[in-house]
Amino acid sequence: MPARGPANAINTSDRIAGAIGIGILKRRYRIGQRLVEADLMHEFGVGRSTVREALKTLAGTGVVELIPHRGAVIRALNRSDAEDLLQVLEVLCGLAARLAAMRIGVGDNRRLFEDASAALLSAAESEGPRRMLDLRARFYQTMFDIADNVELKRAMPSTRAHLFRSQMYEGSTLSDLEAMAAEYRGITEAILAGDAKKAELRARQHIENTAARSLPRIPAG
Repeated sequence: MPARGPANAINTSDRIAGAIGIGILKRRYRIGQRLVEADLMHEFGVGRSTVREALKTLAGTGVVELIPHRGAVIRALNRSDAEDLLQVLEVLCGLAARLAAMRIGVGDNRRLFEDASAALLSAAESEGPRRMLDLRARFYQTMFDIADNVELKRAMPSTRAHLFRSQMYEGSTLSDLEAMAAEYRGITEAILAGDAKKAELRARQHIENTAARSLPRIPAG
């Protein structure tokens, strides 16, 4: 029994790090915000050591900066950070889209992806484009789940991607959002058609377009 304690603590700290990442995506935590240990202990119902492990995890992935005498602060990506991230996301999201298209007919995959993509595209058309931004996480999560590749999920820098999306949220124009909706529609059509080559191409093109739209707006460093 004693050996289980540290493992459980690590698992809990990983879950908290993931929850903070989702909180950044949903803008409950803001760029530049200080993450107070006592507040996180209260929010998640855990001890200080677990919170510190979670913050170390986030610091290791470049999501927060640990500043002496101030603690953990959510950092902003500079242009080089964002460019490096998008280069990786282009490859990983392209692969996920290809695998999802190949597996769309397996089990309940089609219904799951139809539900996630319909929610995303419906938001773009009727609830307002910014609501679409809040539903992207479900779309990508479903696509990666259907892709069903453990190593791909491990390689995906999800929390850092959440940081990038949150950072870009306020600067997105209506034109940007309309273009993104069209790109997501194209990816969806290819995956549902089982066209693996087209799904990968469209997913990679979407990330390339995201880079073209966003990188010029990000400070160089």
